[in-house]
Amino acid sequence: MCSIQIKIRTNELVLFYKLTLEKVSVNRYNTDMTFLDLLSEKKITVYSLSIDSGVPKTTLTDIASGKADIFECSGKTLLAISKCLHVSIEYLLSLEREEAKTVLPSFLSDSINDYRKAIRKDSTLIDCYSDQLNSSINVAEVEQLITKEQADRLRARYF
Repeated sequence: MCSIQIKIRTNELVLFYKLTLEKVSVNRYNTDMTFLDLLSEKKITVYSLSIDSGVPKTTLTDIASGKADIFECSGKTLLAISKCLHVSIEYLLSLEREEAKTVLPSFLSDSINDYRKAIRKDSTLIDCYSDQLNSSINVAEVEQLITKEQADRLRARYF
């Protein structure tokens, strides 16, 4: 069990938040969802989250791309993100890290991005984007561009 104390200083008010986490609750592979998937589900972009939360866009972009780990964020950043997305800090810490762009073939990354955009925009063609993503995963696996484990993880995440 670990305990985190967050101190936030506003104009004349100092707020203390104490967060207690058990190691079991911070299992990063328990949701099969990444930060970008969460943003798509909430129908919000990195830019609008930056505006609403006050967290710099570069920080959010680094988290979304997998360049930065959400565990490296300050308590203030986690609190701002969690409040804007209406999720707990524990939930944010349980998100899967985004796969590096160099790990996935470009056509598969494009399919994932198209699928996320379709979800965010409530597209009537969501089933088409879903089929396209599933086909892209299958092709990448058959052509041995990704491993079976990666393909299974992507299928579990999106289907």
